[in-house]
Amino acid sequence: MKRLLLLFVAITMTTLMVSAQYADPFLTDETRPDGIQWLPKPPSELSGEFYNDYFYYTWGKSMREKMGEHAIWDEAAELYQVYSDSIGIELSPENTPEIIKLASGSVSDVSAAKNKVSDFYQRRRPFVTFGEPSLIPEKDEEVSQSYSFPSGHATYGWMYALVLCTVAPERTEAILEQARQFALSRVICGHHWKSDVDAGFMLSAGVFTNVVVTEAYQQQLQKARSEYKRIRESTGIEAHKQSSQERTSLYHLDGSPATESSHGIVVRQGSKSLKL
Repeated sequence: MKRLLLLFVAITMTTLMVSAQYADPFLTDETRPDGIQWLPKPPSELSGEFYNDYFYYTWGKSMREKMGEHAIWDEAAELYQVYSDSIGIELSPENTPEIIKLASGSVSDVSAAKNKVSDFYQRRRPFVTFGEPSLIPEKDEEVSQSYSFPSGHATYGWMYALVLCTVAPERTEAILEQARQFALSRVICGHHWKSDVDAGFMLSAGVFTNVVVTEAYQQQLQKARSEYKRIRESTGIEAHKQSSQERTSLYHLDGSPATESSHGIVVRQGSKSLKL
């Protein structure tokens, strides 16, 4: 019953809508890298590279029993919710407006680049290609109306992670690991091929190299860093240290302590995992 309740709550949460958190972009159409010119093309279904996509598609289906709840949560979560654990503070428009502005402006840039690539290739999603239901079948009709390459969740999630690493570089390992898990959730759902995820990582990295050097980004970064430092200090947490207890402790998503015998999604050192 508890697992069913968690699934119901996750499914009924608002779908990830990065656009609701957009800020002004840092680049223009002229200064934003064009992914069509340098991203690898999505593999043909008759190519050897496609076998890797097929392998990960079957792997994703095999992981649904173990990581399905986690993947459904990632499907519905806002990006600031995804990274609150790994950066070590509560991210939200109310609590961290300067960090959100920095990240969402960068996501605005990579979103424009991603949409251009998606419209150009118009790749079908895995569950559509094989005529099978995804992990979230009630969303299949809606999701099938958009394209697969590159993965939007991977693209936006990786950009968000790269930005947060400039705000809190001492949390880089936890942030990037969270980004990797977040992106692979899309493979588990059957909504994206592994090559869609890889292309999302590459596109974000390419766009970020142009975003990070803009004067506007650097000015907003200073505001975001000051905000991060103030919150860390006000809560008595040293941003550059973690106690051994903090590294090993388990928590529920609401921040309450968990134990090794707990069930559901738990957090350890900024990373979510599913305990059955």
